[in-house]
Amino acid sequence: MRKLNNEKQAALFTSLAQHVESILADSEDYHYARQSIDLCWKWIEHRDVSGRALLDLYHADDDSGVDTAMYIEKVAIKKNVWACLGWALIFTSYCAYEIEGGPVPETIECVDPEQALTDFLRYFHGAVGDTQLPDSLIVFLKDLPDDHLTQAVVSAEMNKLA
Repeated sequence: MRKLNNEKQAALFTSLAQHVESILADSEDYHYARQSIDLCWKWIEHRDVSGRALLDLYHADDDSGVDTAMYIEKVAIKKNVWACLGWALIFTSYCAYEIEGGPVPETIECVDPEQALTDFLRYFHGAVGDTQLPDSLIVFLKDLPDDHLTQAVVSAEMNKLA
């Protein structure tokens, strides 16, 4: 059962992806991981990143981005981390397009928030194993006032929970 609004779910995905992104530190395309986290938080906090910009970081026309890095990755745990980053970008892009209006790209037109949560958590647990961290973070985010949804506030809570 879905417990968070879309913006809080985007923050959940971004926070948990940020929690595991260091696993990719030795990857050639690690800069995409850092850019993904930064761009998602920028949208969550300020709404000043377009849905298109988020999707382009996921998969650009020149076959670069998180999707390509995930596709070429050989290590299963790292593939799962790339997938977490991909879901953070796709879901945040979905949120941005929802606010922007207009035509929605095929990549995100069928995003179902509940299914996205299930898929994201499968990849997250594939990267870190069984942990209650997502459930604890959901409880925190559910009660967090919308005007407190910032990287600093959520990261401070993540540090307590992890």
